[in-house]
Amino acid sequence: MTAIARGHEAEHLCVGVDGVELAVRVEGSGPPIVLVHGSLDDHRAWERVVPHLAGNHRVHTYDRRGHGRSTCPPGQGRISEDVADLAGMIRALGLDAPLVVGHSYGSSTSLLLGAHHPELTGGLLVHEPPLFTLLREDAATRPLADQATEHMRHAAALIERGLVADGLRIFVDGAAFGPGTWDGLFTPKIRQICIDNADTWLDQSRDPERLAVRPELLAGYPHPLVISHGGASLPTYGPVAERVAAAVPGALRHVMPGAGHAPHLSHPVEFAELVLDTAVRVAAARAVRSPSAR
Repeated sequence: MTAIARGHEAEHLCVGVDGVELAVRVEGSGPPIVLVHGSLDDHRAWERVVPHLAGNHRVHTYDRRGHGRSTCPPGQGRISEDVADLAGMIRALGLDAPLVVGHSYGSSTSLLLGAHHPELTGGLLVHEPPLFTLLREDAATRPLADQATEHMRHAAALIERGLVADGLRIFVDGAAFGPGTWDGLFTPKIRQICIDNADTWLDQSRDPERLAVRPELLAGYPHPLVISHGGASLPTYGPVAERVAAAVPGALRHVMPGAGHAPHLSHPVEFAELVLDTAVRVAAARAVRSPSAR
């Protein structure tokens, strides 16, 4: 079992990156971990996990641009901007090769960070990146991609008409998390966070870059990489995880029994254990590297 942190005062920071102010929360002490939230969320998505990590690690959560207390510049957003924000935050805070943990869209962001800035990371743990375009490459999985795309189109149309909660329920239950999540797993607080971030989700859904993450970009990634998916997740995520793991030499695929798309909410202790296990891998890989490589 993980030890829950006691007596650690959280530090709230505002980090400027390329004209965007990112709201950052830091808690605990020890080797750094950065947690990157997914669509419709903010840093509070990790509230059930952080206490299990902060006893032995310095944990950084933040609101991605356009979410929570971070600022949102005008114009069409790009996932490349999220990657630049993450890289800039790591540099600004002087973090030494942290373990970067991503969920959903935050996993896509984390994978691109590893591809383009491997020197800024010590390892990656990504849970269910929504790289559904990979499913179109196989006739057996192409219908899964078509179904997810249709749910997202329907959700976007409803939100554009002002039916925000209805649209988000379609997206959450149909394309992202699974049936019953919006009214079941999500609390009223989580549903309100989603509603508050709906405009950013719409912008994200129009980003031509968002689905262009290719696992081959990480073929030379030099640090530990773990990709996880839930045993009870929608059927889109398992095949994506298989394709990513197969494309990256040394990558590990981990299945979380009984969990779905949001193990940080439904199985926080188990997910924290996975994060800590990955952190051990990162520390071991770091110890193997010669001092001259640092």
